[in-house]
Amino acid sequence: MMGEPLLLLVDDDPDDLDVIGAVLHRAFPRSVVRTAGGAGDAMQACDNEAFDCVIMDYNMPGCDGLHCTKSLRAGFPYLPIVLSTGFGDELLAAHAVQSGVTDYLPKSRITSDSMKRAVEHAMRLSDQARVIDEQRGELETFAHALAHDFKQPIRQIRTFSALISDSINHGSTIGLQQHLGFLDNAARRLGDLVDVMSEYTLLNRPPEMMSVDLNLVIGEIRTSLEPLLRERAGVLNADHAPTVRGNATLLEQVLQNLIVNGLKYNKDPAPTLTIAFEIDRSNCIIEVSDNGIGIEAQYLDEIFRPLARLHADSEYQGTGLGLTLARKAVLAQNGSIWCTSAPGVGSTFFVRLPLADPAAV
Repeated sequence: MMGEPLLLLVDDDPDDLDVIGAVLHRAFPRSVVRTAGGAGDAMQACDNEAFDCVIMDYNMPGCDGLHCTKSLRAGFPYLPIVLSTGFGDELLAAHAVQSGVTDYLPKSRITSDSMKRAVEHAMRLSDQARVIDEQRGELETFAHALAHDFKQPIRQIRTFSALISDSINHGSTIGLQQHLGFLDNAARRLGDLVDVMSEYTLLNRPPEMMSVDLNLVIGEIRTSLEPLLRERAGVLNADHAPTVRGNATLLEQVLQNLIVNGLKYNKDPAPTLTIAFEIDRSNCIIEVSDNGIGIEAQYLDEIFRPLARLHADSEYQGTGLGLTLARKAVLAQNGSIWCTSAPGVGSTFFVRLPLADPAAV
């Protein structure tokens, strides 16, 4: 399951430390096992190192395993903890789970096989809990922000519908065409929000991975954006690209989003976008640079959050989900994305993806 798990064994009995430590090494031959003689030592050890799992004795003087577990859980909510005891029963097991123990193993039943199952099971459960909490938090933030963002175009639709209705009732066409234009823009924005919400949720599905020639992806983007580039008098430069492992559709979405942003958030009379590539061992780093308005340093961690917008819609239109979707798409392809920027200078977005064939580089 893991190459070299870092395990913490907590027991006040030196003999048990030796015996259970030997069992752990048989269960996980490549593991690193630290030991602690009590709750205080265990807390200190967890403060110093990131353990993959803690195996905790129940019957310890001063602070039993359940109280120690509560203390550890407060500081390390997703730390897998397996409780071991010589006095185990079903009631104790129930109390153990309520106290935050991930799994339970009586000392009388400890073997290398049972220990391996318990530790691996605890690590899986803790990892699942972490993922669920992260997804729940992300969805709550997304739902709250999206509900807030829906209100503006809905309010505009109601306002301009009422104005149009009033004009028709009074037989007047003054301002009617303008009101219809505002109504259409509000409806378009609402439709964009619905579309992007669908994409956001669909990106929770794992994509099909394959070898992707980035030259072909950039060619498709260039064709797609040719009218926009011509309208903005923009220039898109791109170096010869390597082949990466990913999903062509998602990669096109990511890079097109970054290029469109570079054109949109740009006051230069000749917006210039440059796509360059750097090989980092078995990875390719795609660099998308622009000469746009740039982003202040304190906002660089915020731009990938759902519906995070740094500008009013009257200044720069958008859903506020483009970079969120880009990040989800990159992560779904086992990659990473980040940005460097300076106001008035421009931005560079970096996308790291695995090479399709590192040996060919």
